[in-house]
Amino acid sequence: MQDGTEGVLMPVITYEDIVTEMRRPTLVLAGPGAGKTYLLGDRVKRLLDAGVDHGAITVLTFAKDASQNMRNTLLDPKHGFGLKYNQLPRVSTLHSLGYEIVKASPKAVGLRKTDLRVQPDSLVTALLFRDAALSTGLAEADGVAAHRCKASGDCKQTESDSKCTVCRVYWCIMSKCNYIDFDDQVLFACRILEEDTVLLAKYRKECRHLLVDEYQDINAAQFRLIQLLSQETLEGLFVVGDDAQSIYSFRGATPEFILRFTDDFAGAWSPPLAYSRRCHEGILRRAQTGLEKQYANWTGPQDLEYLVPLGDEPKVWHVPSEDAEAQWVARIARQAVGEHKTVLVLAPKSAFFARLSRVLSKYGVSHDCQEDLLPDAISDRLSVAWQLVEWVQNPTDNFLTRLAIECVINNGVAKVPGAAKGARCKAETIATRVGVETEIGRLWSAVTSGRGLMTVLESLSSPSKELCTARDVLTSLRESYLDYKGDQRGEFARRLALACGGWIQPEILAKDLLSIKKQITGGRPPGFSSVQLMTLRKAKGLEADVVVMVGLEDDIIPGSTIDMEEQARLFYVGMTRAKNTLFMLHSYKRPRDVSFGIDILDKTRSRFLDALGIKSKYLKDSARTA
Repeated sequence: MQDGTEGVLMPVITYEDIVTEMRRPTLVLAGPGAGKTYLLGDRVKRLLDAGVDHGAITVLTFAKDASQNMRNTLLDPKHGFGLKYNQLPRVSTLHSLGYEIVKASPKAVGLRKTDLRVQPDSLVTALLFRDAALSTGLAEADGVAAHRCKASGDCKQTESDSKCTVCRVYWCIMSKCNYIDFDDQVLFACRILEEDTVLLAKYRKECRHLLVDEYQDINAAQFRLIQLLSQETLEGLFVVGDDAQSIYSFRGATPEFILRFTDDFAGAWSPPLAYSRRCHEGILRRAQTGLEKQYANWTGPQDLEYLVPLGDEPKVWHVPSEDAEAQWVARIARQAVGEHKTVLVLAPKSAFFARLSRVLSKYGVSHDCQEDLLPDAISDRLSVAWQLVEWVQNPTDNFLTRLAIECVINNGVAKVPGAAKGARCKAETIATRVGVETEIGRLWSAVTSGRGLMTVLESLSSPSKELCTARDVLTSLRESYLDYKGDQRGEFARRLALACGGWIQPEILAKDLLSIKKQITGGRPPGFSSVQLMTLRKAKGLEADVVVMVGLEDDIIPGSTIDMEEQARLFYVGMTRAKNTLFMLHSYKRPRDVSFGIDILDKTRSRFLDALGIKSKYLKDSARTA
């Protein structure tokens, strides 16, 4: 994919060739630890030194922390480029830029400029898609399909498509509340720019030099926005990405945008940033070997210059049980912390972390984990209570009201059975449940900017008995929150327990409170933590001296997924977080609540480990060293 030429001996492409190229669109293929943040900062500095006005440069990232990191790199006089604040170009996330464009012309997409906000809760979005589908006589599955379609960003409105019908109703609901969701920041920005030539000209002027980070993470709508902004100044388009790290298909991202870059943008080239500043050759070569066998269309591997010393090969350990796995993780982490090294413990999913955290604490290892470590049942009960408490403090909020309605029909005295709609549910149970859900979905038709969802619910003249019970639970909960004196003392807590359902039995409430207390006070050792517990997907962009990957059995990763290539890329991302040392652990035994498979014993190691060509070393849990 180099320069769009095959079978021709090309001259060696240097860093200077890449950063100074100003005549054609550029996609820099930058692998893990290649130095892409520095490259983007250097590009900005070269443009400014060449006399380009900072107002004509825009740098787009995917996450807020990446934007802040880029600003810090540009401003830092010691380790960065020492720009002054008045020299800074626009550095923004793609979604923040989209929101800015929408706010400049909200009427074009049925919104109001005053109090226009973003609705970030994925559960609310899923519920509104269900409401939109059911209220128009379609099925819940149509809502799910519409939601998935819109998230991909490839939105082409047609009258006959049921997904488009659902989306139109969904947008109508959002418009009444004057909200947009996360994805629509970009989707609506594209629609506005395609219709408003004056606004498009303004933003094109500010994006004459458009720099885009993490190009492998874009979806169709984000591609469309980049294309709109760069169309008249393609020579200023400079993007950085690595298709080997494309792991967000659930939101429409695909490596195809990297693979077809030279087709999408006339005259484009795609040179590699052929350095490794993070992983040493022993780790990265193995990771590349594994990925090559699973990902057929990969643009790599590149012939890299390693700027770090050679280290040990990755270690693959076979342990007898999940408890032994946790003990080995703790031993590794304790030794690394004693040597003042940073540690990342990576798991395929968050269900691993409660056990790991307990054992790390037992070994005196201070650590951070952003995931909820409470047992699922306790976490679920708390989640219901938190949502109801949040609603009762702001019952005029339509989205909090929608969540509260869902909470009470799923739990407690107002519970309507059949939410899962599984094979074990009777047909009449499912029919009743769907009827109530449809009734809720139709409430939105009466909502206006001055008449909220709770008001509509309370004004219903003849709701079903199920929805009437749900309404009564919510109104009584709200009343007891406001009137808590005299005879009403303690009434709010009682009604909250009835609404949640889980705390009617005192022993369950006591157990939950003790678990929370233990989590808060009896947990992790104090002190600065250089050990982080994280899922593989959330670790992208991070690095550590020592990385420990756990749970590497075949029915966990890749598991039952149909997208084997993305799982292989996810595995590659995990391996390439390691700077010095990489441990990969798989277990003989794994409980079913963590594994996707049916077998508990004699678990098969991940096929991705097989692809590395490294044999497993069996460790007894009583071993002290390895």
